[in-house]
Amino acid sequence: MMSQDALAIANLKARYCLAADTSTSDETGAREMFADLFTEDFVGDYGFSMLEGPKAIADFMVTAIGGGSEWMIHALGSPIIEIDGDSATGDWTIQVESRRREGAGLMTVVGRYSDIFRRTDKGWRIAGIKFTRFE
Repeated sequence: MMSQDALAIANLKARYCLAADTSTSDETGAREMFADLFTEDFVGDYGFSMLEGPKAIADFMVTAIGGGSEWMIHALGSPIIEIDGDSATGDWTIQVESRRREGAGLMTVVGRYSDIFRRTDKGWRIAGIKFTRFE
């Protein structure tokens, strides 16, 4: 049986994916969704450069990721969530399907997210993301 904390973390990650998918058509809505997901000291590694802070990750997602796609859909799987008091880790497989803008066609990305979560006074938040893409 999944604990309430593990369920809250899984739902938090699902909201991250929904915000990313929304960023292709509604930048303002995606930014509003992203605003409730991260700790102030968030650090993200997507294999390009380090992203520091909630604004940096939101900017990256709505411009570099969502901005280049007509639509996008994330599918998470095989979660491993480990909780230790007010901190937790999560590991997920990911497949993203998208239609790139400007005639670039369909694109599939597969990889793995390795995340760090922290319980805050507002509930669980994402403190770190490392994305590893498999070619």
